[in-house]
Amino acid sequence: MRLPDKADLMPWFARALSSAPRYSIEHAIQGARAKIRGEQDLARVFINPRDPFGLPLLQALTQLQEGYRVRFRLHTVWRLDDDMFPEPALWRNWAQQDATRLAGLYGFTPPNRPTPPSETELTSATARLLIAEETPETLTTALSVFEELWHSTTGAATDGRPDETTLSENEAMLRRLGHYQGSMVWYLGDWFWGVDRLDHLERSLTRQGLKRHTADVAAFTRTWADLANNATVLPDDHPAAATPLEVFFSIRSPYSYLGLERAVQLANAWNIPLRLRPVLPMLMRGQSVPDAKKWYIFHDTKREASKLGIPYGFVADPLGPGVERCYALFEYARSEGREIDYMRTYARAVNAEGIRSETEEGLKLIVERAGLDWQKARSLLDDESWRVWAEDNRQAMYECGLWGVPSFRYGAVSCWGQDRLWVIGEEIKKRVETSSTQGVCDPTNNAEITQSQRSN
Repeated sequence: MRLPDKADLMPWFARALSSAPRYSIEHAIQGARAKIRGEQDLARVFINPRDPFGLPLLQALTQLQEGYRVRFRLHTVWRLDDDMFPEPALWRNWAQQDATRLAGLYGFTPPNRPTPPSETELTSATARLLIAEETPETLTTALSVFEELWHSTTGAATDGRPDETTLSENEAMLRRLGHYQGSMVWYLGDWFWGVDRLDHLERSLTRQGLKRHTADVAAFTRTWADLANNATVLPDDHPAAATPLEVFFSIRSPYSYLGLERAVQLANAWNIPLRLRPVLPMLMRGQSVPDAKKWYIFHDTKREASKLGIPYGFVADPLGPGVERCYALFEYARSEGREIDYMRTYARAVNAEGIRSETEEGLKLIVERAGLDWQKARSLLDDESWRVWAEDNRQAMYECGLWGVPSFRYGAVSCWGQDRLWVIGEEIKKRVETSSTQGVCDPTNNAEITQSQRSN
């Protein structure tokens, strides 16, 4: 009898780490420690003046203080590990655009200055933020610095230099607590990125009895709670239904798994065709994903999946052979009109069922669950032609100014992350409203989408 190896044990290890009892124990320990230190109401905020997401975050935190008895302690950071950001130039352009979209969603002042802040302005802002850390009105002072930096080009930069000692201490604390970037809030051992994860922070503060009012309603849910709620099933010949929702997707990415499930929901709600465009995972493209980033993504995906009612945590990483075998069969699945069922089945298997797709037994189970013929699929596993279209898909994603998955494109509108499908939803709604008043079809769409490729 074969003894279990590391690959056999890893899914069970992931399952244990992401289990509800484990999180309950961890939260109880963190809560007890904080109570002993008198810090049960203390949340640490790490901001980087280079990061435009800091502007909407600070505005959101000032609102949270009105509803919760919470203290926010500011920590300014500056130097970041290069390998955490594989495409820094693309990141900078995307971050300002995305943070501006997010600010618009919540009615905040956007970081929409026409030119990026200069190094002189950034250095000056860093010095002022470090001073703000020691003031009673920390958040409002920091917010004024960010507003001047990211929403105005009229602010005069001072000659002040940052306190290098404090800056280094803040950056060391960020890494010691387990993260790698700004616009992050740490509370009782958990990390919350920007405005997008503040609903989880709200629930945590409520569990600690820090909510000022009795209504147990999270305020920062607009990026996900209303997806497809006001959608209308469109007839197949409607102009808005002629343009596919493209999903740039990696079978290894847990966020892609959530994004695919949400994209199917959105596409079904509007009767919009769905076009899957798989790309190779970052590690298989020669890019690095450091351990701190991996662990944050794992735990963040678990809480997002739980919130959305999507199973996750029994993970059998398909990196390498599992990815290659998945993509080798994609064209076969598409020829049968079952590529969406196939990818959803595969993604669930490796993210939520601990099925090792690199094994014949595991892959056979996935293939047959997706309604495909195993003997036919087995004969196609050595086909390498998928590498051509996977690279084409990667290049198309980069042409959108994006580099990570899941990314989405609908006509001329593109976005990155399952948290941004509301952007696609708004664009679909806009097209529906425009076509209903003008009767105009999308002249830019030349994709051939058959009925079998629709998401239902």
